[in-house]
Amino acid sequence: MTKTLSLVSLAMVAISLQAQTPASPQAGSTMTPSTAQASPQQAPQAARQAVKATSVSAELTKGINSKKAKVGDEVNAKTTDSAKLPDGTELPKGTKLVGNIVDVKPKAKDEKNSHLVLSLNRAVMKDGHDVPIRAAVTSMTAPTTQSASMDMPAGGGMAPGGGGGSASGGGSSSGATAAPSAPTMASDVGSGQAQSTQGQMLKSAQDHVAVGNMPKVMLSAPTTPDSAGVLDGVGDNISLDSGTKFTANVILAQTNAGGA
Repeated sequence: MTKTLSLVSLAMVAISLQAQTPASPQAGSTMTPSTAQASPQQAPQAARQAVKATSVSAELTKGINSKKAKVGDEVNAKTTDSAKLPDGTELPKGTKLVGNIVDVKPKAKDEKNSHLVLSLNRAVMKDGHDVPIRAAVTSMTAPTTQSASMDMPAGGGMAPGGGGGSASGGGSSSGATAAPSAPTMASDVGSGQAQSTQGQMLKSAQDHVAVGNMPKVMLSAPTTPDSAGVLDGVGDNISLDSGTKFTANVILAQTNAGGA
């Protein structure tokens, strides 16, 4: 499913353009000299371009872990629905999206938090040719199986000292004392499956929202045109499994840079 997004939503795609572009293309004639100096003739054109973006649904096809990732490592994803970019470029379901790790800081002895910045800069079409894109991740949801494993205490659901009684039926009561400790991530004890929590949606460049099923990981809007999303982990490394779903605002890179 696709839709054309407003300039407010596109702030995550083109922060630099938004900083020098009024909401209305006609406002170019009323720009102050200091504003006009930055881009005298491109601002009205940029405004027209900035209102055009397509919301694309996708998922990672390769896991990313801030503990192991390095700057430059490839990021791989695929679209989970068909989409059409404003210029008419079709992105069929299953289109490969490729990018790179832009910045990464793992959890360390003197730094309990982790940091990860990723980009998505090209779409690989069915015939194999690349289409340059700019993308901004607006929401992210990790698989429920991943959230269950993250919140499970070491040793699984087994009681720490119940070695001899674990084989008997009475072991179930001792096992109950080893319930997941994270209060923000409920689990369905009867089915053994974690309750899914949808990732929140970024609505402005200043937003910070939780990643679905990963309450200790926050998603922020990109701060440069070359990045697609900024993730910060609280107290642990950021581990995104293959199958992590996300939505992104996408434009053709040529369109955004056409007047540059």
